[in-house]
Amino acid sequence: MATMKEVAQRAGVSAATVSRVINNTAYVEPVTRERVEKAMREFNYHRNAAALALAKRSGNMLGLLTGNLADPFFSRLARGVEEVTRKEGAKLMVCSGGHQAEREKAGLDFLINQGCEAIVAHITRMSDADVLRYAAHSPGLVIINRYFPAIANRCVWLDNVSAAQASTEHLLQQGHRRIACVTADLPIDDRKLRLQGYRNAMAQAGIDVPGEWVISVPFDEEGGELAAEQILSSRHHFTAAVTFNDVMAAGMMRALHQRQIPLPQQLSIIGFDDVVLARYLYPALSTMHYPIERMAKRAAKLALLSQQQQGLPPQNNMFSAELVLRDSVTRWQG
Repeated sequence: MATMKEVAQRAGVSAATVSRVINNTAYVEPVTRERVEKAMREFNYHRNAAALALAKRSGNMLGLLTGNLADPFFSRLARGVEEVTRKEGAKLMVCSGGHQAEREKAGLDFLINQGCEAIVAHITRMSDADVLRYAAHSPGLVIINRYFPAIANRCVWLDNVSAAQASTEHLLQQGHRRIACVTADLPIDDRKLRLQGYRNAMAQAGIDVPGEWVISVPFDEEGGELAAEQILSSRHHFTAAVTFNDVMAAGMMRALHQRQIPLPQQLSIIGFDDVVLARYLYPALSTMHYPIERMAKRAAKLALLSQQQQGLPPQNNMFSAELVLRDSVTRWQG
């Protein structure tokens, strides 16, 4: 078992600096903190007696690493985890990874070093190798919204391919053929899988998808506004669009309303997630209901269970999305 002194030597700092990083009791320069956290990961130092003692002092604590808490999707995720921790009499510690690999690593290190042995993590940018290394060192770590075959029983994920295929098929059934796919501009698993579902549906309908039909923008309101600009200026005369999330769809709808484009008569739109605002947009947004709260509850229960026992029994933690029909899609009469 490594000692604090050995960690300090590996990082080239004092033992006091290592202690400040572990206990978060004083400011440490980010570059120095990263060296210390790297040395701790190499020694698996968070599993030593000091960290376990800290965990006991903290009580039964569950950590949540999430994305942007301002996004209503992640608010729903946090609400599901919080409900389980409250029922189980556990405490909850939350931090954000901000969809950046280094911030996700720092967030996991922070939760681990604060004594969280049960952790639910929504990770988008960390490499597979890094995630699996953390999982090997932290048996109570459960990954939500991403699938790793090597730790399948500690993953809770959505069937993104089928969900995106279902939303695209609905537009096809309504007579649409020129369907844009408004997606995230990040190299994340969700993007790849939903693109695959969109392409599957279009291929089965015998429709070739030119590269310009896939519009990659930031997955927020401003990204949706940019997508609307591209759709309006496109030579392809789109009649419908599937979007990566409801927030992007809301940004698109605002931009189109400002240009007095009638919705859904000129453009039908389907969102993804079914956040609360979807039903209050005008027109009310048809979308894919993402059962993130149920998924979050499952993940929290698995994390608390896995910290109490060695390994979890094999199980399928894949969830399915459901199409919610509202007013943003109409049959194409062209």
